[in-house]
Amino acid sequence: MPPKSPESKEKNRKKEQTTVPVTVANVRCAFGKKQVLHDISFSLKRGEIVCLLGLNGAGKTTTMRILSGLLVPGHGKVRVLGFDPAESPSSVRKVLGVLPEENILNNELTVYEHLRFAGKLAGYKKDLDARIHELAAVFALEDVLHSLAGILSKGYRQRASLAIALLTDPPVVILDEPSSGLDPEQQSAFHDLLRSISADKTLLLSTHLLPDVKALADRVLVIAGGHLIYDGPHPGDDLLRKALLGESINTEAAPLEDNHESV
Repeated sequence: MPPKSPESKEKNRKKEQTTVPVTVANVRCAFGKKQVLHDISFSLKRGEIVCLLGLNGAGKTTTMRILSGLLVPGHGKVRVLGFDPAESPSSVRKVLGVLPEENILNNELTVYEHLRFAGKLAGYKKDLDARIHELAAVFALEDVLHSLAGILSKGYRQRASLAIALLTDPPVVILDEPSSGLDPEQQSAFHDLLRSISADKTLLLSTHLLPDVKALADRVLVIAGGHLIYDGPHPGDDLLRKALLGESINTEAAPLEDNHESV
């Protein structure tokens, strides 16, 4: 079979972009002899918040890094807005916003300086100052816009980090443990914030916190031992306890809901 022409590839990419923003099909990943992901398959729709659950080491962060183009799977298909993160990482970065679990802020820079630097780095073409002040209003950062990141509370740091991730208005957003370290009041405010931006975006959120799932999840994915064992609406409390608290999960017996798009 002859290779597809660039025109054919672009046509297929645009079709994928308008139907299913994110596709993961039969993905496997190993580090040396250790298999980390076993034939993971799911898709994400526009306008939904999907919570990715699992214990430390289950494969959540590996999955997110593959979607971000930071890791290349050993097998399978991955598409973000029609782009393959492994083949076109720069194209994926233009359509993907990422909030990593680790702190990304420099203590010696202000929130404004972070946003301005991120905009310049991304090649933001519009009025960058106007966009920064728009985000400051949306995320209630006006009072700390010119404060050093090092003196901010955890809640404000998370808001600033999310503003950076959303500066270019990406259609797909990945958030790794975004509520970790927040008190209940900060968690609630952060949930409201995510809900307010979710209508026209695709959000994938990894978490180990039950309040995140109950407040945000339109759909839940559960990974155990590198296997996707659940894909569907809010699961019962029994599976949530197993996914979040470390109770034993039988990866062979746990049902996988058939609620995702065909991939």
